[in-house]
Amino acid sequence: MKKILYTILSLVIFTNTANAIDVVYPTKTHVKINSPSTFFVGAVKSGDRLFINHDEIPVHRTGAFAQAVKLNTGKNEFVLYSEGETKIYLIERPLTGGNYKPAVYTKYNVPKTVVIARQGAPIRTTAVQSGINRISHFQKGLQLKVVGELGDMYKIELSPTQQAWVAKSDVKQKNEPYEKAFLFDYRSSETKTDYIYEFALSKKTPYSITEGDVMTLKIFNVGANEDNTAVFKITLNQRLMGYNLKYNGDTLVLTIKKEPKINKKQPLKNIKIAVDAGHGGRELGAVGCCRNYEKDFNLSIAKYLEEDLKAMGAKVYMTRKSDRFMSLNDRVKFTNNKDAQIFVSIHANSLPDSQNPQLHRGASAYYYYDEAKPLTEAILNSVKKSMDLNIEGVKQASFAVVRNTSAVSVLVETAYVINPDDNELLMTDSFRKKYAKAIAEGIKDYATQNGKKHKSLLSWYKRKIKFEKIS
Repeated sequence: MKKILYTILSLVIFTNTANAIDVVYPTKTHVKINSPSTFFVGAVKSGDRLFINHDEIPVHRTGAFAQAVKLNTGKNEFVLYSEGETKIYLIERPLTGGNYKPAVYTKYNVPKTVVIARQGAPIRTTAVQSGINRISHFQKGLQLKVVGELGDMYKIELSPTQQAWVAKSDVKQKNEPYEKAFLFDYRSSETKTDYIYEFALSKKTPYSITEGDVMTLKIFNVGANEDNTAVFKITLNQRLMGYNLKYNGDTLVLTIKKEPKINKKQPLKNIKIAVDAGHGGRELGAVGCCRNYEKDFNLSIAKYLEEDLKAMGAKVYMTRKSDRFMSLNDRVKFTNNKDAQIFVSIHANSLPDSQNPQLHRGASAYYYYDEAKPLTEAILNSVKKSMDLNIEGVKQASFAVVRNTSAVSVLVETAYVINPDDNELLMTDSFRKKYAKAIAEGIKDYATQNGKKHKSLLSWYKRKIKFEKIS
């Protein structure tokens, strides 16, 4: 009976041209999607019914819908019908397999020298150009010793016992032998806001740093040291509130931000916070079921957050205050130039094709560096306490804005714009305002946790560095 009804109703399409169905995703009626499933997201008029290939699907009270569908290999046709309008979608799932051959590792008999050609190029623990497998990000001009290659990656030797990987596209070859660096001197100092450690080297050489109450800095390829590695330990008796590590000429400079003094009446008075409304301008972000844009939700919450943080005494810097485009690099530069101690990026979530938007709701928060995990947890705990919202949890991810800022950096995914229930919440001004308040309270909770007094102690690992002088 349902099939007969669907057939009769579909015949009236030519006499009724009302725009009854607004499909947000897929964005085109003929697309290729290499996934075992995808989904249709959009809206019909409130109260209308919707069918996909004869099956009636749930419609939210706002008219929003989100329906997952399976994809067979080859062509898949989907017919959407609602109140006199029919839309036909053809989705092709490409054939898989073929003659693919995995890359084979090639070891060099004679090592090569390459130089970093892109500012901030990542050095990775594995030969995969994604994820949280990054060791450091290097400046242009830093030389590396290459001992082999695998696909589009070079294997580099940091020390006789430690290797890493760099993308071939991030370096250029240099026709000269790879020489060791030498550490001439080091010194420590401090300013009103920072602890500073400087390491004078004969040339730029690779390094890594690990976080914690004791930070460990390794400077690789340094002659006259065990394993050609100079290792320093810096004991922190405070919370790590952001740091920066980069070369100034051939001197490696580590700057650690001091923990600010907390004012009980205005707990964020001495803290500089960068608030980042994700996307903007031509970059819409995810598009919600009712064709609302993530960029607008983000900006609204960010503005409310600015008000709440200022009321707590914070100095707040907004990466954008209006609907304008701003690149990820510009957001990072802005934050670092303001010397912010905390960075919070506001977003709304979406999903890849293989996921079901009806099964995903609520908030999550992301960090990259371990120093930001306590802040991430504090924010999400505050959201959990004050919002009637599903909490997906704290996660670690390699997002550019939380990876490259020198502040303690967090990215908050407030809710899912492609889930009809979450989308309705995001459309509500009172929800956005309450959400901003929850984030602000989370930042306050983090800032007022007990820190430890900092002892500016620089200690050497295993043995002292042997210095060599240039005559």
